[in-house]
Amino acid sequence: MAAPLPPLSEPFRQSALEEREALIARYEECRERHEALLQEASNAAAEADRYLATIRELGELLGVEDQLSIVTLAEELRGERLRQVAADIVFKHFQPGEPFHYKQWLELVVADGHRIGGKNAPATFLTQVARVERVERVGRRTGLYQIVA
Repeated sequence: MAAPLPPLSEPFRQSALEEREALIARYEECRERHEALLQEASNAAAEADRYLATIRELGELLGVEDQLSIVTLAEELRGERLRQVAADIVFKHFQPGEPFHYKQWLELVVADGHRIGGKNAPATFLTQVARVERVERVGRRTGLYQIVA
C-alpha cells in the first residue's frame, strides 16, 4: 500500500485553485466560441442555399436551367425517413454509452450525402432524432446524445 501524500501547502493550494478557475474560464470561452462558429457556419450554409434557390429560379425563368423535378425535391429527408437514415449513421459511427453532440451527428448525415428538409435543417434534424429508438439525451440542454445498449 502506498504511503499517504503529505498535505498541500496553503500557497500551493491557493495557486492551484486560481489556475483551475482560469482554465475553467478559458474552457467556457472556447465552448462559446465553438457554438458561435457553428451557428455562423449554419447561417452561411442557409444563406448559400437561398442564393442557390434564387440562381435556379432565375435559370429556369431564363430557360438556361432545367426545371427542378419533384424527385429532386423529394430527396430532402424528413420525418420517419430522416429518423431511419440518422439512426443507421449514428449506429455506424458511435458505440453505446459514447456521448456525441447532435451537430456531429448532423454533420455525419450531411457528409453521407443527405439533405435535411425544412426551413431550419438543424431544428428539423433535432426534432426528429429526439425520437430515434435506442438513442437518448445526456443531461439537459447539452446537445449531447448517446446510444443506449
